[in-house]
Amino acid sequence: MKHVIALIIGILFFVSVHSQDPQFSHYYAIPLQMGPAFAGSTGGTRVSVNARDQWTAINQEYMTFSVMADHYFFGTRSGAGIVLYRDQAGVGKMATSIANLQYAYSVNVSENIAMRAGLQMGLSHRAIDYSRLVFGDQLNFDENVSVTSENSLYDSKSYLDFGASFMGVISNFWVGATFDHIIQPNQSLMGHESVVPMKLSFYSGGKFTYRTSSKRGRKTESIYLMLHYNEQLNSKQALLGAYWETNLSILGMWYRGIPFAKSYESYINTDALIFMLGFRKGMFTFLYSYDFTLSKLVANTAGSHEITLTWNWHNTNAEKKAKKRMNMVPCPMSDSPKTKYHKQQSL
Repeated sequence: MKHVIALIIGILFFVSVHSQDPQFSHYYAIPLQMGPAFAGSTGGTRVSVNARDQWTAINQEYMTFSVMADHYFFGTRSGAGIVLYRDQAGVGKMATSIANLQYAYSVNVSENIAMRAGLQMGLSHRAIDYSRLVFGDQLNFDENVSVTSENSLYDSKSYLDFGASFMGVISNFWVGATFDHIIQPNQSLMGHESVVPMKLSFYSGGKFTYRTSSKRGRKTESIYLMLHYNEQLNSKQALLGAYWETNLSILGMWYRGIPFAKSYESYINTDALIFMLGFRKGMFTFLYSYDFTLSKLVANTAGSHEITLTWNWHNTNAEKKAKKRMNMVPCPMSDSPKTKYHKQQSL
């Protein structure tokens, strides 16, 4: 019975990701996934590697891997980034591979206000191992039939995709929005029409810094409060969370769901409580999170795990030569603990 329940959950999840993008917990550890306006937002060079294992209790669980890199070009007000992404779902090994190129441009509105706009162009490739799927007409009491009468799928499908995002930075606060899948490309593996729905994301947050005293002296600590909301077709999801950051340690907790919005029949739109733990040393940052399922799937999923490794480099020589400066996006895990909180520059 346990395997039957797991199979049903897997089918439901497969139907869901067929129309909606997979979700992450480490939005601010891999910010280029949120939108191209974050490209170059640290004022230096950044590389992040991310891996997510969704619902580990289910056999043939769902794995997502991504690598991102971005750089800020001093004197041009420009940042560029690249995101390589692969999502692998279920027993049929339905795999989606994406390569996105991003460009962002910054504008000084005043000394403490900056605007960033970004564009994204990507190439997506979907593939499935058709031989690993078993259809109803192949099941037999004696033995499985090797041939099915179901229409054959294409082994793979490639298509171009585009996105855009806008963001404002006011001192230690930021707000932005991203539009993904603007042209709604066709992703069908059956030769039919199956478009990728446009996705709207909204995000905002603030950084609050204070100093504390101890026997070892005074130290600076920061608290980040953040909200992330996305909507795609009939799917709506919100995350509300906070990070606490001090010296080398990072602690965070998020809630994913919209409890006052009815999701489906008697199911409440509440998904998970996310616990995060990380540390930073020099230019290196490590972050781990565990998603504790709050929905009715809690008995069969065993939660989800996600890990992100980030490296940050800063071009201090270019900073000294710049005549004007622009606020960097004050997101968590975007700076090295040995580097003073600094600003981007533009000419």
